[in-house]
Amino acid sequence: MGRLFEEEYCVISGLMEKPAHPCVFLLGGSKINDAFMMMTTVLGSGIADKVLAGGLVGQVLHWGNGDDIGQASRAYIVKQGYDNLVEKGRELLEKYSDKIILPADFGYVKDGKRFEKTLGDLPQGDEIMDIGSRSSEEFKSEIMNARTVFVNGPVGVYETSEGEAGTKTVWDALEKSEAYTVVGGGDSITATKKYGTTVSYICTGGGALVRFLSGEELPVVKALRHGSKHTGKLI
Repeated sequence: MGRLFEEEYCVISGLMEKPAHPCVFLLGGSKINDAFMMMTTVLGSGIADKVLAGGLVGQVLHWGNGDDIGQASRAYIVKQGYDNLVEKGRELLEKYSDKIILPADFGYVKDGKRFEKTLGDLPQGDEIMDIGSRSSEEFKSEIMNARTVFVNGPVGVYETSEGEAGTKTVWDALEKSEAYTVVGGGDSITATKKYGTTVSYICTGGGALVRFLSGEELPVVKALRHGSKHTGKLI
């Protein structure tokens, strides 16, 4: 294996086997299929003490909980093909409601300006762009009290000035936290660079990282195990 792969495999394996607790997973972004598999694994195994649900992850979970996230946001989730995760979200909340923290307020943009509303007061015609200030502070508090933090995905549309407030607050918490902080995935790495955030480890694995954290053995690892039978060098 290459040295980068070896290093990342060892770091993430350690995170899965013996994380320092409290261990917090922040899951967000716009590509969320694997995030739901990861939640099942890390909550079911006791690896994660808390999951902070941002981005589309939080919106789908709210929908699964029967909460009104607005017609425009529901339509966007359907357009992206993630409405099939709503039932899975409901099941996760039934089992782990005490460990999953959902946003209590959201940011949206209307006529080029950012507004924030609590859940239940969201407009029907405007898509959610970010978590709100109250939720940002709650996520920040959980990160500051953690000893291990894993991040995969921003909590809002951080590429825009109107949608970046939540991600900026959370990444500021990563900078100040004394926890062992791991950031993985393309958007998470880009946000880390954008805000100049110092974290303990940046993992380049992206989707492969998420699948590994979901308990799936990666094809390259299978190949290395197969090869070790012939070389005598075990992984």
